This record gives sequence, C-alpha cells and structure tokens, in this order.
Amino acid sequence: MTGGRRPGEDWLCEEQAPGVWFCLGVRRWLVRRRTPYQRLDLAETEAHGRVLALDGRFMLSERDEFFYHEMLVHPALLFHPFPRHVLIVGGGDGGALREVLRHPVERATLVEIDPEVIEVAKEWLPSVHQGAFSDPRVRVVTMPGEEFLPQHREEFDVILVDSTDPIGPGAALFREDFFRACREALRQGGVLALQAGSPWFHPEELRGVVHALKPLFPTVLPYLGFMPLYPSGMWAYVLAAAGAPSPQELAQRFSERRLSPRYFRPEVFQAATVLPPFVAELLSPCPSA
Repeated sequence: MTGGRRPGEDWLCEEQAPGVWFCLGVRRWLVRRRTPYQRLDLAETEAHGRVLALDGRFMLSERDEFFYHEMLVHPALLFHPFPRHVLIVGGGDGGALREVLRHPVERATLVEIDPEVIEVAKEWLPSVHQGAFSDPRVRVVTMPGEEFLPQHREEFDVILVDSTDPIGPGAALFREDFFRACREALRQGGVLALQAGSPWFHPEELRGVVHALKPLFPTVLPYLGFMPLYPSGMWAYVLAAAGAPSPQELAQRFSERRLSPRYFRPEVFQAATVLPPFVAELLSPCPSA
C-alpha cells in the first residue's frame, strides 16, 4: 500500500466484492465493540474523517456522507407536496434525519434496531446529525423496523429506508412483506424511498427491490448517485409512489423550501433517473446473462 504508511499500522477495510478491498488508514480507533446485533467500529481516518462501519461494511464517513443522505432524502420529500410526518427506518447515525428536518415536517420518527448506533453517533458524530436528535419534532424508537411498520397503518407521508445491505439485521428490510407493510403504513399519496446497493458489484439487490415494489406502487423510479465510500462509487436508490410530479413542480418545491444541499439539485435528480444501458438491462423483465 502507498501513501507513506508503514506495515503493521492500522487500517479500516471493507471487502466490497470478491477480490476487491477498500481500506482507509486509521489515526485512532474511537469505538470497537460488538453490540447485541452487530460489530460496530468507529475510527478517525486520515482521508475521510470519522468513519462508521457495521459488520465490516462502511456506513458513512464525515467527508462524503452528504452525497448519500441528500440523494436518499430530498427526492422523496420533494415528491410529496406536504410531507408532514416522515418515518426513517434505520439511519441511527442521524444523517438522514438531519436532511428530513430541512423540510417543513411536523414529525419525524426514526426507528433503529440498535440503540448503540444512536449512542455512538450522538457522542462521536455531531458533524453528521448536527443536533437532529434533540429537535422537538423527532421521536426515536429502538426496535426492528419490520416489527414497527405493521403496527402503523396509513400514518406516514414519506417512509425512508436507510438500511444496511441485505445482510444481518438489514436483511428483513428487503423482503416483500416489509415493502407491503411500508405501503400500508403510507397515507394516500405517500412516498417510499430506499437505498438499493451497487448496480455494478451487486446488481441483484437493485433488481430485487424494483421487482418487489412494482406490484405495490404505480410509480417505481430507480435512480443513481455518486458515493465515494461505497462499492464502485455508483450507488442506486429506488423511489416508489402513486405518481410523479413534473420537473417544474420539483424545482418549485425545492425553491419554496429554501433548500441548499451540497450535492442534490432537482436537475441532478432528473439526470440521475436516466439509467445507463447496463442498469436498464438488468432491470428489464428478462435481463440477458
């Protein structure tokens, strides 16, 4: 490895695909523990600031988390004309919650399975949550999302699934019965959005999400974003709704809400929905081998 680091020094590494590793040089370890649900590591790194990893998978870094959180949150909330009550499933670091609160929401409920993720984020990642957990509009619930959703019918305007990959505790959040529970928990005109992995390294994840949502929602819209920390740098999201506002309506809502993200713009989102041919092919009913 290059960059002046000596053998034996610490690295935080993720195997992003068979034979593909992404490693960050560690200045100091802040948290290293096993919770009742997963392995939790938080490190101060040389290139990306503080980095959170769960079960050996990078969740976020201080340097680039805004790419992901802005592209997960803002399209869904702009699709809805009046997103009063928003549910976030996962997202215990508080980054998605921070972006939700930039909109004129009345309530934001965050459901996180692992309370230790929230505790660590509150203490060590203030640059990410920016005090969002103390906002009076916020309610935090610590329980599995797949158990919470069936208890709440027609309650939310927007649901955001800010989950890990479909392994470990996050696996239940990619099943058809969970997506059906999300649909039933939305009010009329509600919007669902979730991350769907790397279409380059893990195409089956995006394909499975899109095909599971199509019977449930009239509009299912996959889109892509740049995410430096995540496998391949190309990241997929899926938005599901009863219909889609026009580009003009999106731009008007963006302006009226006085948003000022670092990455997201309505024009960036419109471009992100134009899928490269290889992604469009893998989402076709009979993708070629």
